[in-house]
Amino acid sequence: MKITITPGPLGGEMLMPPSKSYSHRALICAALGGGRAVNVGDSDDCRATEACLDALKADAPMDANESGSTLRFMLPLALALNGRVEIKGSPRLMQRPLTDYFNIFNEQGVRFALNGSTLTAEGRLKSGVYALRGDVSSQFLTGLLFALPLLEGDSRITLTTPLQSEGYVDMTLAVLREFGITAEKTADGYFVRGGQSYRPAVYTVEGDFSQAGFFLAMGSVTCLGLNHASVQGDRATVDVYRRMGMKIADVPGGYKSDGTARLPVEADVSQIPDFAPVLAAVMATVPGESRIYNAGRLRLKESDRLAAAAEELTRLGADVTEGADYLVIRGGAPLRGAVCSAHNDHRIAMALAAISPHVEGELTIDGAECVKKSLPDFWDRFVRLGGRIK
Repeated sequence: MKITITPGPLGGEMLMPPSKSYSHRALICAALGGGRAVNVGDSDDCRATEACLDALKADAPMDANESGSTLRFMLPLALALNGRVEIKGSPRLMQRPLTDYFNIFNEQGVRFALNGSTLTAEGRLKSGVYALRGDVSSQFLTGLLFALPLLEGDSRITLTTPLQSEGYVDMTLAVLREFGITAEKTADGYFVRGGQSYRPAVYTVEGDFSQAGFFLAMGSVTCLGLNHASVQGDRATVDVYRRMGMKIADVPGGYKSDGTARLPVEADVSQIPDFAPVLAAVMATVPGESRIYNAGRLRLKESDRLAAAAEELTRLGADVTEGADYLVIRGGAPLRGAVCSAHNDHRIAMALAAISPHVEGELTIDGAECVKKSLPDFWDRFVRLGGRIK
């Protein structure tokens, strides 16, 4: 689907959708503990997790669709509970890294095979020491934190590289605690006591800071439903925008933004990779040289987000230099309307929409339907803020 935006001012109030990351975690813990997750997101990714949880209960084949969280969370859980798993996903999903799990499977004698878009594995996980890289995806760590408490013996997770996206692990630990599961942080990883049981609880999912990153940049927008004390890593979005001169005021239950960045900035996105696409887009609107670094993992997402952002911002007229793990963006030149690709990546599509008020001439986004992965009603929300689309 192509959507063409006629640029113009955007503004208004917007209740942020439930956090997709919290929704995954709450759904899993509620299913394991017989509890309930309230205010869960209605994205394709969350639907995939719900469907896989039903399949887990029935010991049936799973479909993770395009959700990396679903795939990486369900694999160790299925092996811990059922001793086997068959899970399929989109071709792009199955190309994303799984090596850490494959190494564990080899060490534990779990037989596995990846045939096209279907992964099968057989063998029950055993307690012990689990070595993980910390700089590929925190989702591997979260998957183990869900599964290891259910094993008979104690386990240790040792990180062989510094942990990136630690905020996502903090979210996991916070939800686990609500459902009676504990894990202790150690000098080199985490200690997980075995023989634990999930208890029933009702968990209400808070608003999503990763989505707020798009709406705060659109114009005079007030984003509501956000927890000022949230442990979501993407809460740093507000601080980065403020460093860029965007005027963002705290309001009860959220933030009010003027949507205009004024200063170039350098930003380490190792802990906030989901923020990087819209941050790069906003940088293109600001005079001066900005830089995103420690961004190598962005190449392993729904698209190669460094290449995708560089390509589409260049198409709009921005001056972008792409490196192995960084982007340098020299902003301030007029952005011209063009036909851009979403690269089948929800965050690329939404990032382009977020800076549309700064574009001269119509902006067309090809593949705009990909927003359903995280926010199916994104375009309806865009229109409610004054966006003009066809």
